[in-house]
Amino acid sequence: MTAEARLRFYAGVFDCVEVNSSYYAIPDVRITERWAERTPSGFLFHVKAYALLTGHHPRRASLPAEVEALLPRHPTLTRRGEIDASSVPAAARDAALTLFAQALAPLARAGKLGYVLFQLAPWVHFERTRLDDLAALPGRLPGCTLAVEVRHRSWYGEHAVETLDALRAARLAHVIVDAPATGNAVPRVATATASTAVFRLHGRNAAGWLAQLRGEEPAVREKYDYLYSQAELEALVPEVAAIAEEAEQVYISFNNNNRDYPVQNALMMRRLLGQPARAPERPSGALPGDLFA
Repeated sequence: MTAEARLRFYAGVFDCVEVNSSYYAIPDVRITERWAERTPSGFLFHVKAYALLTGHHPRRASLPAEVEALLPRHPTLTRRGEIDASSVPAAARDAALTLFAQALAPLARAGKLGYVLFQLAPWVHFERTRLDDLAALPGRLPGCTLAVEVRHRSWYGEHAVETLDALRAARLAHVIVDAPATGNAVPRVATATASTAVFRLHGRNAAGWLAQLRGEEPAVREKYDYLYSQAELEALVPEVAAIAEEAEQVYISFNNNNRDYPVQNALMMRRLLGQPARAPERPSGALPGDLFA
């Protein structure tokens, strides 16, 4: 299947999708225009923010020319050859955010932009200056629904109230995370901080997450190789229902992205929530794994 056929097929089964490719590189405006054109009215694209905007180390090849021109002549590199985020000047990050906003514009104009996800790097600790940066986001991306996923335990514990209050004040959606309870993984804090609430279910493959904590480099499919059982999802339904009492909109995104696991689980969750969940019919000529790669 072509990318166009794959997207059209997906949009015939689900009503939203979370875009992950935008984390690795800011999409071209012509691409986001095609996304809007190839999906039905009411379909939403949740878009993950570019790596440089969330404290991650971007690959040099992913940097737009306007951003690279603002880097030091010899920026600090990580051991994997990425640009160390701490060496990137504020002007370069600002330029990246401007370009990212431009890429979102076609989706926003079409009424197809869902939440914009700022998933902070796992090594980004709680700092009040970080809270200030987050609070400034709505002014930089006016009209956008913004969601924040923190990934270090320092944001909770003694700083939980401060963190959640800051997100509420800025009307930023706090992402409720389901993941293995390992290392510095954040707890699942089920509370809404904005009119939109977001659940992101990463699977519970503890072995894959622990391998990464040991300094190994498991493939994405190895880390997130997990199929939720119906009993596990049933246990989450009361939590989802409680959040729906606090928020106007609730989105559930599955990031257990090996094989067709997220598709199976998304359909399962829709059935548990009493929503239509017909199983997709595989188009002729499609191979297993082709449809939702």
